[in-house]
Amino acid sequence: MYLKRLEMENFKSFKGEVVVPYERGFTAITGPNGSGKSNCGDAIQFVLGYKSAKDVRASNVLDLLFNGGKNNKPAKFCKVSLIFDNPEDSDGSRRLKIDADEVHFTRTVRKTRSGSASSNYYLNGTSCRKRDVTDVFLGTGLGPRSYAIIEQGMISQ
Repeated sequence: MYLKRLEMENFKSFKGEVVVPYERGFTAITGPNGSGKSNCGDAIQFVLGYKSAKDVRASNVLDLLFNGGKNNKPAKFCKVSLIFDNPEDSDGSRRLKIDADEVHFTRTVRKTRSGSASSNYYLNGTSCRKRDVTDVFLGTGLGPRSYAIIEQGMISQ
């Protein structure tokens, strides 16, 4: 099992659709300050189900929507998907207990007409609960606060 790609749409500093491929082994995301490197890590934690918006450097969930900046309109929704490779082992089992070679975990946030937020989770395109997503990761060592995710500032701590 490994993360094959991260797909984002209107998430934080990313306008429109952005796909970040991850190859087997080691992948590094580099770039100048302000280019969105940390937002990629925030996007992963967003899908895995962080406990508080502060965990992804936001004051509330609506802060995760692309804000438009000077020249664009603010987004009314954002969507982030994690796509994992989930091959069968030699005994026919899979690391993620889903019978599929690829597993898609998606979370969306939509700004409602009243100005509040509506958040939804999807597993392989089917609506589910946050708990369903966290249950799939049980026993894999991956979760929103696991050591598999090293956030900005954690190394110096």
